[in-house]
Amino acid sequence: MDVKIYPGIKNAILLCLLVLGIQFVTGLIIGLLQVILKMSDASLFVGVLTALTSIVSFGIVLLIGFKKAKRTFNGIFKFNNVSPLLWAATILFTTGYVMVSSELDNILNFILPMPEILKDIFETLAAQQIFVFALITMAIIPAFTEELLFRGLILDGLAGNYTKRKAIILSALFFGLIHLNPWQFLTAFCIGLFSAWICINTNSIWPSIYIHLFNNALYTITARFDNLIPIKGFNNNYAIPVEFQPLWFDITGAMVLILGILLLKKGFAARNSGTKFHMKPEYYSAST
Repeated sequence: MDVKIYPGIKNAILLCLLVLGIQFVTGLIIGLLQVILKMSDASLFVGVLTALTSIVSFGIVLLIGFKKAKRTFNGIFKFNNVSPLLWAATILFTTGYVMVSSELDNILNFILPMPEILKDIFETLAAQQIFVFALITMAIIPAFTEELLFRGLILDGLAGNYTKRKAIILSALFFGLIHLNPWQFLTAFCIGLFSAWICINTNSIWPSIYIHLFNNALYTITARFDNLIPIKGFNNNYAIPVEFQPLWFDITGAMVLILGILLLKKGFAARNSGTKFHMKPEYYSAST
């Protein structure tokens, strides 16, 4: 199928590779500076450079993609208002999702233990000396940069060339793969599916940003303050051996997740039926 709207599948792959390429080169430069200046991974200076690397890599790719797309800013990135009903549904869904995905991570790490080198990376990022800076680096920056690329530019282009279902699956697949490890792929792919589904049906990127921000911020907080949420096995602290969550917690999370999905579907139906929640969709309706 000819690509009518930028980006198509091949373009999306190239955009992802460009992000990774820029991060790889800048990572080598940061590593060299660490050796020369004898700085630890947890130093503030290294943290600032790491944050700048994320902003610059995604910023360059988003700018290139935006110019190639030749569409309006909000037509691509969709910073549109969301109804109170859909916000409530998104918050409920996100709460249930983090409870369930935490146990999925536990299962995956039990079956396929994470290498120590990856554990060290996650713990170093979460343990930045200044907690607020750790939140900015691990939660705020990724929530905006990654969502603008995957639920903004890439999803918008894919939805313009293929069916919405195919666009949702492909954008989630790219989102999972760019994390470059199987321990993040599963949950990233799952949340990518739901976020793209919500983004398309609300015609807004704000819920996706919230989901991403909440998920990453929660991990950063619980990794720093181990006893803040006294639920065994919750939110996969990689520094400790795998523990499974209580059954009652898993069941509660599943129920909250299902309730959130049902409420989202109700909100989508209300929006599309012309009620007070209705906003005219601007996504394309292309078919394969």
